[in-house]
Amino acid sequence: MKARAGWSRVARMSGQAVLTLASIVVLVFLLVRLIPGDPVKVILGVEYTPEKAAALRAQLNLDKSIPEQFVAYIGGLLRGDLGQSTAQRGRSVTDVIAGALPTTMSLVIAGILLGVIVGTTLGLLAAISTRRGVDVTVRTWGMLSFSVPTFLVALLLIFVFALSLRILPAGGWPNAWPDNLLYLILPAIALSVHLATAISRTVRQGAIDTMGQQHMEAAFARGLPPRLLNLRHVLPNSVLPVLTIVGISFGTLLTGAIIVEAVFGIPGLGAEMTRAVGRRDYPVVQGIALVTGVVVVLSSFVVESLYTFVDPRARTL
Repeated sequence: MKARAGWSRVARMSGQAVLTLASIVVLVFLLVRLIPGDPVKVILGVEYTPEKAAALRAQLNLDKSIPEQFVAYIGGLLRGDLGQSTAQRGRSVTDVIAGALPTTMSLVIAGILLGVIVGTTLGLLAAISTRRGVDVTVRTWGMLSFSVPTFLVALLLIFVFALSLRILPAGGWPNAWPDNLLYLILPAIALSVHLATAISRTVRQGAIDTMGQQHMEAAFARGLPPRLLNLRHVLPNSVLPVLTIVGISFGTLLTGAIIVEAVFGIPGLGAEMTRAVGRRDYPVVQGIALVTGVVVVLSSFVVESLYTFVDPRARTL
């Protein structure tokens, strides 16, 4: 019965995910069509000629009716064709994204891992430490770090560790593993700060609530060592909400990655998006918007599905 309730919730979430993905596809399709005036003139700018306009209009299927354009757009998506870049001649949008996405995902995954480890550790320390100063320090750090913008955190890290101490690179990307790991440290720290703060608050409160329950007091009265008590009961119940936080924060992390990439000069989706906007390369902007939207929806769906089977209480939601 419990498994059936879990699969029922996953089915409901699947329907919501499909509707969300459909909405993203429609919005991305309308991106170029909602540009005021003639989008072809906007894209070409000073290079506008009737011949170039006609060629670009045909490339973007703007010479067809809206229904025909939408059918062609969906057909391209089903084939994995996101169109051609208007600024990078001879390169498809798929190639542009495929070249940048692994770098961005490396940064996001590193930020998530660092945020989960640091946030969980600080949250547990604040909850179980017998020294009040530890809790006050963790909460003060949380308030300060959460109020500082990501780009400012990145600049402070560069100033301290790259310019002052000279122990880590200030930016760049060698594009070769494992050399990339050294260049990933500061960007991952900058990206993980807000996530670690949110996780530490949640884990701290979860641990305090768990330690106040009767079965915990009974286990302590039976002589179960505090370290074993924390490991068996406090930790598992405190980290369950972390899955949800990571899923909800994934979109924010992708957005933050774009800012961090700009500060550290990392050639990911952020750099490609910035160049595409500057060059008015709207097919690339469309493609990046679509791919990031799909990644966010799918990651949230996967995390919520896992949470459904890890925590039985979620099956009743």
